[in-house]
Parts: sequence; structure tokens; C-alpha cells
Amino acid sequence: MKTIARERLVSDLLCLGIAPGDCVMLHSSLSRIGHVDGGAATVVEAFLNAVGEEGTLLTPAFTEGAWVEHLAMPDCRDVCPQPLCPSTFPSHEGAIPNAALNRPGRLRSCHPTHSWVANGADAYEVLKDHMHSPSICGSGNPFEGLCERDGCIVTLGVGVDRITLWHYFEDLTDAPYKGHYHEQERHLSYCTAGRRIQYEFPGVIQDVIRASGIMRFGKVGRAEAGLIKARQFRRFLATVMTADPYCMILRPPDRENGNIAEDAMMKAAAMLQAWRDAAREPPPNVHWYPGKDDDCVREDCPAFAGFHNAETGSIPLCRANGRHPDFFRQGGAFAENGPTTCGRCPWHHRFPKGD
Repeated sequence: MKTIARERLVSDLLCLGIAPGDCVMLHSSLSRIGHVDGGAATVVEAFLNAVGEEGTLLTPAFTEGAWVEHLAMPDCRDVCPQPLCPSTFPSHEGAIPNAALNRPGRLRSCHPTHSWVANGADAYEVLKDHMHSPSICGSGNPFEGLCERDGCIVTLGVGVDRITLWHYFEDLTDAPYKGHYHEQERHLSYCTAGRRIQYEFPGVIQDVIRASGIMRFGKVGRAEAGLIKARQFRRFLATVMTADPYCMILRPPDRENGNIAEDAMMKAAAMLQAWRDAAREPPPNVHWYPGKDDDCVREDCPAFAGFHNAETGSIPLCRANGRHPDFFRQGGAFAENGPTTCGRCPWHHRFPKGD
């Protein structure tokens, strides 16, 4: 198999739309690119060549913290928070992010589970306020710096479901369904309160973005790649989430039907219609606060999955909710379903109990 050289990658990236001076947030898969001469380090070098001396490359340095014993990285718990993180703990995001993490001079933001690594001219400015963010994607996170610079998000060999900026707008507008919150670790589980359309049906959300026209597509090496400007993506999210604040999470589509695939199709169509009708600008930042669960349990909902007898007691379960970080390690039903959040569910409000 013919190897792919750095020069080829740089040329492909420039054709995709990256320009000198850009701030680029990258989500990637090395294996999709083909056999790269020099591997992941060459890919990182190619991006830095494409953005030039005035540009910046951002890569995720996320860890599995939410699903293991400790939410924080083990080698920096005693010194956090601080403007930058000294940890060299590897990311679970793949070879390219870890190559960026291992690069001399790189900087890492301060977050126990979802830090970012930056290489380039604006690395410090983009990362320094993440230590103040109340959650993974809250105020002060690197997405704000990306949007301020009208940077771009690049998907390289992966779909738009991997873009973390979806969650930024949920925090920005204090979405009504946000999930379980760990205050000490500044970790919010965005999946607890609902199955997410981009994770359950990634092909559907990929088609929505393609049909919306907001993403430019091309080839980088042998990988399918996409580029979207950060402000344009934020505008798209403002539009679709204003039209339907629950558009990103899937619920039973009617009183008796628990088929979330049907809900996904309807929400995809509604997103495109809202975008075609009138694009909106993002609202001012709303003060974020952790969502509160309540004692409401709708056993008459088609998504109700019975009760799980856990060490903490009998837990009501919902098929439309994702796994809960605190309960996941107890196994059983929590490997498939999440605890109910009926009080914050649109199905509960559409079909009040007793009607």
C-alpha cells in the first residue's frame, strides 16, 4: 500500500478549506486516513503546517474518568485547578490526539475528565479559562475561544456525532434536560436524561448536517473529512434548539409508542425545516446550573423499564435514558437503561398523568 506523505496531507487540508492563521478543533481517526508516513505525529505536523505559525490546533484529551473509580486524572488531582494541566495521562480519543499531547511545547487545559490540548500561537489564550468552567462544556471552555476566532471544526475519518460542540450550546442555553452532575469533578453527563440523536442514529444527524449545507466535505488522504466554521455551527444549534429545546434527545413520540427511531426521523426533519425557515443568532449566555431530578416516576410511559434493585435501593429505569455514571459499575440493567428523569421529560409534560 502506498504511503501518504505529510505534503499530501497539507495539500488536502488546504483544499478542504483550512487557511493559515486558523484555529482548528480536530476530531479524527488515524486508521481512516491510510498508511501515513510517520503515523499520527505526521498528521499533527501536517495540520500545524496548514495553519502556519499564527494558527492553533486543538485536540481532545478526554479520559474515561466518568466510568471508572475516580473521575479525575490520577497524576494531577492534588494540584487542580490551575490555568493549565501538567498531566501526561493519555487520552482515549485515539492516536492523533495522543500525538498532539506528546508534542513538545503543547499545552493542556484544566479539567478532570475532558481536557483539551492545544499546539500553536493561541494555545494559552484558548485554554486558560477552562479551569473556571462549571462543567465539561460550560462557560470558559475552549469552544468559546474557537468561536471568538471563528475557527473551524474538522472531522477526519469520523462523523459529526464526534463533535463536542453540540454540548457547548446545551450549556450556553441551560437546556432543560441536562443530566446527572458531579460538582467536584465538574462533570455533567449529557446522556443520562435521554438517548442522544447523534449517538443513537449517527447517520441521521450526519445527513442533517450535510443537507443543511453548513459543512464542507472533501478527502484528506483516504479519509472522508468535513470542515465547518465554529460560528456557523453555533448559529445552526441556536436555530434548531430555539425551535425545539429537546431536539437533541429522543423520547417516545406519542402516548403508547416507545419507538425512539421514529422520534429521530421527526426531529431530523424539524431541524432542517427550522434552519431553512430562518437562521438565528445565539442568545446571550444564560447562567448555567445543574439540573435537578425529582421523585416523579411515570410507570405508564412506554419507555418505562421497571425497577432495578441496586445497592442504593430500588431504582426506576427508563429505556429512553442513557447510562448513569454513578450506577453503571453496579451492572445489570444499568448497562442498558438509565434512571428515570420524568420531571424533566417532554413526554411527561405532553401527556400529564391522569389525562
